[in-house]
Amino acid sequence: MNNELATKDLKDIKTLLDSKGIKFFLAYGACLGAIREKDFISYDDDIDLVIIDKLTYKQRKEIAWSLADIGFMPNTGIAWNVYGRMEINESGYNGTEETGIIACKRNVDVSIMFFFDNGEEWLCVPKRGGIPVLAIPYRFLEKGEWIKFKGEKFLAPGPVKKYLEFTYGDWRTPCKDHAKQYWQIHDKNELAKKYFEL
Repeated sequence: MNNELATKDLKDIKTLLDSKGIKFFLAYGACLGAIREKDFISYDDDIDLVIIDKLTYKQRKEIAWSLADIGFMPNTGIAWNVYGRMEINESGYNGTEETGIIACKRNVDVSIMFFFDNGEEWLCVPKRGGIPVLAIPYRFLEKGEWIKFKGEKFLAPGPVKKYLEFTYGDWRTPCKDHAKQYWQIHDKNELAKKYFEL
């Protein structure tokens, strides 16, 4: 990942979401890099952002269109490789009013995941009618934790070190496949097993 370009992309998305009053969390590999490396992880393949605000389907599509206005185009590659075959609509949003994802790219791949409260935890089901792919316990997104990254303040799941421990186990030791590390700990479905060949 090109750090300079990734930084520009992240800051521009932050500016856009902040201007719309949308709270988001720096999550997964992006959060891991911010805490452990104080930078993006060189071998990471995307920037992960999580939104739990209740937004309508129209608002989600509008976010995708606004991203397109500043050069972020729908990225069907990441949609296919990570989340199984997805039906990306013309705006770049895949999902419903309840849950979904914007998979986009300007300089680097970006995954903006919309989680919903299922009564037990926060879930993201990127594929329409699909199975739960990602889950975060309530406690990490109740308040979150502000962290400094790239000269800006970002909200991260918190307490952030406990979130990283829950997500990756030994998060302090670099692992070139932290996505596989996640699925080994959180075996949520057959798609994950098949994709990561566990």
